[in-house]
Amino acid sequence: MAFKKIPREGEQADGHCSGLMDQYEEIADASRSMLEAAHRGDWGQVKEIEDRCREMIAALKLASARDVLGDREQRRRIALLRSILNDDAQIRVRAEPWLRDLEDFLRSASPPPKPTP
Repeated sequence: MAFKKIPREGEQADGHCSGLMDQYEEIADASRSMLEAAHRGDWGQVKEIEDRCREMIAALKLASARDVLGDREQRRRIALLRSILNDDAQIRVRAEPWLRDLEDFLRSASPPPKPTP
């Protein structure tokens, strides 16, 4: 699945960064796509992208154990992480009303708890 690209600082002429930063960029792109899907109310798409992000994060953990980022890349990495966290917070805000509705539905569908003597 291809994700909408966000502008990248320090790209090469062909539009690609190298190695570890590519993985951070791809996760940030996926995060932005997940937020866009949440804005549309397409929770199936959100889940699909979230599953893909889990795979990308697992690969990133392996790569980060062997690759080292320079100062400029570290600054870009931090900016990307902040963007991802911001996207995640916005997704949660959009998801919470739906989750509250689901919780209310589940409560109404289950019998009340038995009183303890």
